[in-house]
Amino acid sequence: MDPVTHLHRRRTWPWWLAAAAWLSVSACLSLPRARRAEPSFPHRVHVVDNDLACTFCHPGVRTDDRPGMPPPELCAPCHDQFDRDKPPERRIAAFFDERSRYRTVADTTRPADVRFSHRQHTTEAKLDCSACHGDVAQQDSVPLAPLVQKSACMDCHATLGRGNACDECHTEIDAAWQPPSHAHAWLRTHGEVVRCGSERSADRCELCHQDATGCRSCHAQTPPANHDQTFRTRTHGLLASVDRSGCVVCHTQDSCRQCHETTRPRSHRGGFGAPQDRHCVGCHLPLEADGCGVCHDGTPSHDLAAPLPAGHVPSMNCRMCHGNGVALPHPDGGHVCTACHR
Repeated sequence: MDPVTHLHRRRTWPWWLAAAAWLSVSACLSLPRARRAEPSFPHRVHVVDNDLACTFCHPGVRTDDRPGMPPPELCAPCHDQFDRDKPPERRIAAFFDERSRYRTVADTTRPADVRFSHRQHTTEAKLDCSACHGDVAQQDSVPLAPLVQKSACMDCHATLGRGNACDECHTEIDAAWQPPSHAHAWLRTHGEVVRCGSERSADRCELCHQDATGCRSCHAQTPPANHDQTFRTRTHGLLASVDRSGCVVCHTQDSCRQCHETTRPRSHRGGFGAPQDRHCVGCHLPLEADGCGVCHDGTPSHDLAAPLPAGHVPSMNCRMCHGNGVALPHPDGGHVCTACHR
């Protein structure tokens, strides 16, 4: 075997280089395929430059549900002369398939059950083409996106008082219909869909749930799944300290205060309060100071205590004289006398 071939076969790729190559190939495969190149109709040349009416090419726009598309015979009288010096892909024949049907270059996302009639909008409602199609007459190519968005239809219907009931435009959808997404754990996952802000019709809650208070009333009665016994007695305070805005959706500040005033914290167990006062060790262990002021910061000042008499030093044992048969002006709590008498 050729040594070069042998070395080539035995060579191994570093793991990071192999991973990068795999990611590159995956990214390329995941990209959307390019659309097949097709000629796009320039409305501006026909409508603006040559003053052609929309009905010249779309004869059924006022009489039929569909607008109708022009046959090649309608274009031939002019384009037989215009297309003589053009390449085949620029001639009028390129706009039609082998059955003389116009090649549709604009994508549409309109579901099959949508009921739409151009006649109702142009003849009965007396709408101009630009009311729905905007400035398409000024464009040099048919846009690939849908020419009319659903939101524009709903806004127009609301303005004209037509209403936006589902069965007005859909043959298979009514007020009782639910999107397929509502069938699988929707009660648990619908919050994620709401937060993502998707514009898909199936993800827009307001299309069916027009009363915004419905969300609040439901959440006020149905506690989230994490509101178990542990959450109620132990962990809800931690969550509230991190993000209280989520709590106020259902709970007002009054409800927090009312509960905490009548329910003792779990830390308030035996000996927490008087007379053992074990709560002190929560802050004062280990103790850094043992004077009265550690806890009783509101006690009147003890700086008014009588100073040490002349000849007295802090190292003296005060109780050898004071309190040993001589009454003190205050109870003897066992404290160091020089803490007040300096």
